[in-house]
Amino acid sequence: MKGFKPFLKALAGNAAVLTNRTDQRGTVLVLGNESADMDSVVSSISLAYLLQATLPQTHWAIPVINTNRADMSLRPDCQAALQSIMPAASLDSLTFIDDLVPDGRIWLVDHNAPAARQSELEPLVEGIVDHHVDEGRCLGAKWRQIEMVGSCSTLVAERLFRQAQSRPDLMDADLAKLLLGAILLDTSNLDPAAQRATSRDVEMANWLTPQVSWIAAGSIAPESLNVSNSRELYKALDKLKGRVSHLSARDLLRKDYKQWAVGKWNVGISSISYRLAKWIKRDGREEIENSVMAWIEEQQLQVAMVMTHGKVKQHGEKTYGRELLVSFAPAVDLGWRRFIVDELVKSDTLQLAPFFDEVDLQSRTSFFVQNRKESSRKQVFPTIKSILEAIS
Repeated sequence: MKGFKPFLKALAGNAAVLTNRTDQRGTVLVLGNESADMDSVVSSISLAYLLQATLPQTHWAIPVINTNRADMSLRPDCQAALQSIMPAASLDSLTFIDDLVPDGRIWLVDHNAPAARQSELEPLVEGIVDHHVDEGRCLGAKWRQIEMVGSCSTLVAERLFRQAQSRPDLMDADLAKLLLGAILLDTSNLDPAAQRATSRDVEMANWLTPQVSWIAAGSIAPESLNVSNSRELYKALDKLKGRVSHLSARDLLRKDYKQWAVGKWNVGISSISYRLAKWIKRDGREEIENSVMAWIEEQQLQVAMVMTHGKVKQHGEKTYGRELLVSFAPAVDLGWRRFIVDELVKSDTLQLAPFFDEVDLQSRTSFFVQNRKESSRKQVFPTIKSILEAIS
């Protein structure tokens, strides 16, 4: 199979491949992380394409979107990116986590250990391409690439760059657009102030940009990502990603969510492109607290963290900021709550300050301003993990 478009077209046959396979060794599942954000979705599809190029014709590399099919509607940025390269009907040909029971050979992309609810997959992992802190698992994987760049799509783009040296037919304008969009979205358009982009992200973005088929400025249609340059591509994707104000509190919490087991502690972290002040104005503090507590019960968590972030207009210009909510299950006693919150407040990685006048530890939910704005979930999880490991 030569070329990205034939690969996308062949996705329609994946259901039959998964249903009828008699030799699991002939199928490689490329599984993104459970947040199923733009970087994860794009990395899964792109890496599967590059792996497919190295496999015998009787073998298949199948991208798996690690969320339920119905929940893709919560991700308008991902939908727009995919619809810009394939007909809307073709989106049905993608494989989602609820379409199969993963088995056989698995590559993880945009995470380096299966999610807590997918821990049974660990012995099946033979490859990893990721940019998060190494969790020290899946040590038997034959390929283990874990490098701290801004976007996992950068690592996939580097692989494309290497393979395209001898296989120029692998390069495709739509593929370049997908990878570039994911890199820009994950690094805040390579903004140095965000402290998320590395030199490797910049290098790959510079390489991909001229590979994209941009349109004339007068024909711009941002909703369909038909734009004239990388800046407009970022703006369109960022706007779509931030379109969340219509979502219920539960949908906000589950849209971009990851969960881990740290000893006896189940920890979930939701990332929401919605500033806390707006959310409180819409739903009220009490309703937010109740929604988070209901989420804790639904997901059987001991600790839930909710990261809100985005730009708001201050003094005539938009500025980026973050907040953090920390909530505990009823079974977590006051002593442990105090210790965990105190340790989080001490963390220079977060630089927390009370969102309200003071932190009410009698409440099971604490609200903070996060002054270390560049710290995303990639930094928050290792922080809470080290605290809980000390307890365990």
